[in-house]
Amino acid sequence: MQEAATKLQAEKVQMPSIEHDPALDATQTEQNLRSVERLRVLWEERRFLFKSMVGGGLLGLLLAFSIPKQYQATTELMPPDSQSTNGMALMAALSARTGGALGAVAGDVLGIKGSGALFVGILHSRTVEDRLIQRFELKKVYSVRLDEDARKKLVNNTTVSEDRKSGIVSITVADHDPRRAAGLAQAYVEELDHLVAELSTSSAHRERVFLEERLQAVKQDLDQASRDFSQFASKTGSIDIKEQGRAMLEAAATLQGQLIAAEAELKGLQEIYTPNNVRVRSVRARISELKSQLEKLGGRAGGESIGTGESASSGDSS
Repeated sequence: MQEAATKLQAEKVQMPSIEHDPALDATQTEQNLRSVERLRVLWEERRFLFKSMVGGGLLGLLLAFSIPKQYQATTELMPPDSQSTNGMALMAALSARTGGALGAVAGDVLGIKGSGALFVGILHSRTVEDRLIQRFELKKVYSVRLDEDARKKLVNNTTVSEDRKSGIVSITVADHDPRRAAGLAQAYVEELDHLVAELSTSSAHRERVFLEERLQAVKQDLDQASRDFSQFASKTGSIDIKEQGRAMLEAAATLQGQLIAAEAELKGLQEIYTPNNVRVRSVRARISELKSQLEKLGGRAGGESIGTGESASSGDSS
């Protein structure tokens, strides 16, 4: 027992002693003092921090309730196929439109774009935007004075896109008032219909006036030729069969050429427009007038030939 105690005591004496570093103790003490100082400052400023938190929460709630909500309304439409009758008629009407806010859109008609892309271009046009600004008094709604500023606001709140696969055109309008958002989305479609109708009517009217003027000019030329021939026959008292035949052939050839051109034009229009279209009816009227003139010319030639034969026989008998 005494030997074991002596051995344990010897082991205890042989264990190394742990030395404390004064610098490490000073660092730990300094960190503890800093933590205590921070806690003391937070405790002293607890009222200010609490007021700041409450004030920030109230301000956030106020801003959340003061910012108006945004409502979105979407309208979709299916434009006619560019290869269909209505689509080709629409393209023809738009291509006839030159100048103005839709000049660029009319240029696209001559390219490869379909009617869906045309509709998107028309919906983005200044004409449609100005009509919507006046119709819904958007300058008051957006609190702006200039039309240009109202137009920019409307463009930022409106999205017009075309689905490449289905061809459907979507119109999405965002506004603080849900009813106004829905009204604007629907108004885009209405203004599109009105504008396309105006373009079609204007184009048809111009072509109808042009065809009527051409038809009137042809009638005047034929009437003048008839009067000149009658005056020549009455003055000379005789008829030159050779000159008469040549004049009749020239007049008939002219009328026949105009008739062929008109019939070709009618065939092309019938592939685009319906039979009740103004352009189709105008060309049909011109064809009827040309045929009537040809019939009159043929009847006049036959009558004059008979009259000439009777005169010749009476001269022989005498």
